[in-house]
Amino acid sequence: KGVSTTQDLHYEQRPSNRNLRHIGGEYGLPFVGKTLDMFRDPQRLFAHYYERYGPVSRISITGNKCLLLLHPDYAQRVLMDRERNFSTKMGWQPVMADFFQGGLVMRDYDEHRMHRGIMTSSFKPPAMRAYAKRIQVIVEKAVNRWAQSDQIVFYTEIKRLLLDIAFDVFCWVDDSEQTVPKINQAFTDMMEGALGIMRFDVPGFLYHRGLEGRRFLKQFFMDLVEKKRASDDEDVFAHFCKEKQESGEYYDDEDIADHMVFLMLAAHDTTTSASTMAAYHLCQDYDLQEKLAVEVSEWPEELRFDQVFHGTNGLICVFYETIRMHPPVPLLLRRTIRECDFGGVKVPPDTMVCVPSTYIHRLPDWWSHPNTFDPSRFSEEVSEHRRHSFMWIPFGGGAHKCTGMHFARMLFLLTFRELVANYQIEFAKDDYYPAKLQHFPFTRPLDNLPVRLVKREH
Repeated sequence: KGVSTTQDLHYEQRPSNRNLRHIGGEYGLPFVGKTLDMFRDPQRLFAHYYERYGPVSRISITGNKCLLLLHPDYAQRVLMDRERNFSTKMGWQPVMADFFQGGLVMRDYDEHRMHRGIMTSSFKPPAMRAYAKRIQVIVEKAVNRWAQSDQIVFYTEIKRLLLDIAFDVFCWVDDSEQTVPKINQAFTDMMEGALGIMRFDVPGFLYHRGLEGRRFLKQFFMDLVEKKRASDDEDVFAHFCKEKQESGEYYDDEDIADHMVFLMLAAHDTTTSASTMAAYHLCQDYDLQEKLAVEVSEWPEELRFDQVFHGTNGLICVFYETIRMHPPVPLLLRRTIRECDFGGVKVPPDTMVCVPSTYIHRLPDWWSHPNTFDPSRFSEEVSEHRRHSFMWIPFGGGAHKCTGMHFARMLFLLTFRELVANYQIEFAKDDYYPAKLQHFPFTRPLDNLPVRLVKREH
């Protein structure tokens, strides 16, 4: 009988390759590697690797020895994955498996395509138009409430607003006033726990609290499945519950709950970060705020199709520049299935691969003044991001490109149209800029950005 090896196993059953010594780079400290350096200042860390080792190197982050790819060409190859050689599931497995098991990010190829179909139907134009009307009402109410205060903590308020929107659009519940704060806390615990370096499911550890948040969320959705199936509700959750497979059977309750946990997180936490950082940069430029106020005052009350899906305008340029500098998902992870080659560097099978969009978005060879906030680079006249189709990848790319990217655009447009049209956003503290930022899991000022809303004179 022949001797079996790990290569005879399905790629999901094989251990990750940790032997990358033949590739230039450095691992850093035992166990934690360069993780703490990355949390402190990801731009400085990745710039060091790019300048010293070039676009391909080895690094140890979040407990994984992996290949670091710092070039748009390599980002394109990995994300498009025409060779079917870069597993998304196995890339995220060590970091997110306990938190997003069953979500789209934890599914590959045919299985991913089947489940993605459930999601994409929720973001088609007719559904988006219906969402926009409901969202606009919620936004106007929230901004009016904010304006009654001398100052607000922007991150906290925008997170609550976007979770309210997510509940209205994705999962309507009768007791939202009691439920939303618990859900909000569970999401916060889950994302912080996902970054816990000490991964013990034992009380007292951040990782345990994150898992408790995840368990709470999954059970919350599973308890509602039957009720949603029997209801006349038209939210996304109800649609998931009523959707049937080719066999005529409903999707499994656990699958539905897993998708809802992932969707609700993606619908509010990532856009909370983008909105907060946009406000942070806008507070530095009152002239830009004034120009935006004039522009949006000429918009129709109901956003046009092209504004939501395709058009370029001042606010969209602000949104795009914000997520260039602070991408919602700063690292894109994959794992090789077979041996491959990057620029002459042989990469073994089962090797973790990291594409840091947070640095590719600031590569000095591709971007002019990459560390300067300049929304005009996304204008039709400049279109700097079109020098390479994978130099700007805040929504990923290929089969796993974010299904909710147009929804995120719409949320941003509706929120900031209401804000800049009626108020000037100002830092609540003197000499605030530059503030200390937290970079993971999502970028935000450490103090959550206290601001004042000053009424505009019309």
